[in-house]
Amino acid sequence: MTTPDALITTYERWRQAGRPTQVPSKWNQKSWTNQLGQYEDFFKELKGDPIDRKQAVQLAPVVTNEEEAVQVFLLAMLWGYGLVGYGPFRTRRILDRPEAAAELFEVAHVAQSDGGLAAFKLIADRRNGGERSFLKWLGPAFGTKYIYFLTAKNNPQEPAPVMDAVVYRWFRKHAPDRKLRVGFWHTPSYKQFLNSLEEWAADISQQFDQEIQIDDVEYLIFAEGSRFEGNDWSESWEAEQRVASPSLLFDQLRALANSSHNELQSLALITELEGLLLPVDEQGELA
Repeated sequence: MTTPDALITTYERWRQAGRPTQVPSKWNQKSWTNQLGQYEDFFKELKGDPIDRKQAVQLAPVVTNEEEAVQVFLLAMLWGYGLVGYGPFRTRRILDRPEAAAELFEVAHVAQSDGGLAAFKLIADRRNGGERSFLKWLGPAFGTKYIYFLTAKNNPQEPAPVMDAVVYRWFRKHAPDRKLRVGFWHTPSYKQFLNSLEEWAADISQQFDQEIQIDDVEYLIFAEGSRFEGNDWSESWEAEQRVASPSLLFDQLRALANSSHNELQSLALITELEGLLLPVDEQGELA
């Protein structure tokens, strides 16, 4: 299959604009510290500065222990959520599990030694093999953000980019024969996604005699329709993250409940309501 025309068009606009980098994600240091106070020193080191993907890769350590794995995970979440209000709550929910740091370190070890697809497969196999609690609450949309920063830091020539709902809709529109499943950890979909990016990156590099990496291709998928002037596309992406769905509204309620004097009672009521009203597949995953 040839490279989709939509991708070529976006690439040409990007090239004419001088191949600008992604606009950094703003984040609120106080909001993140309120939810994740144990990492206050780490947040202070970042000084509340906006973070783009290249800066996050530079800031991320090569992971050699659980603490460093958590730091890379936090960078991925800060970059991914930005100012989205329920981001700190959802991140805390994952990290509050006693096993979380060890599980993140295990994924980091596999990603750094065997690559992003192997790390994705590790999580998928654990989840689908009955170990449902492995990295509980972490879905592939934000899980692949973590995998991306691990691989981009360890091997910049072979990063494993982000696969989420934006990618899914783009593929459904522009590459309908390459069907992806992004609602759960589905290894064949991630493999097809990576293979597609590699194919299109090679084709574009050859057509325009200018090298392009697979994470550049993923960036262009997110930036479809952008004129690459200012932050026109990043603002539309941030707006999409705020589109209400039942599961996101529940998490917004949880975030508010965490600041109340009756936190435990409020959270218990929200969880009970969630169990009554939401489909099962929306009750345990981070979007």
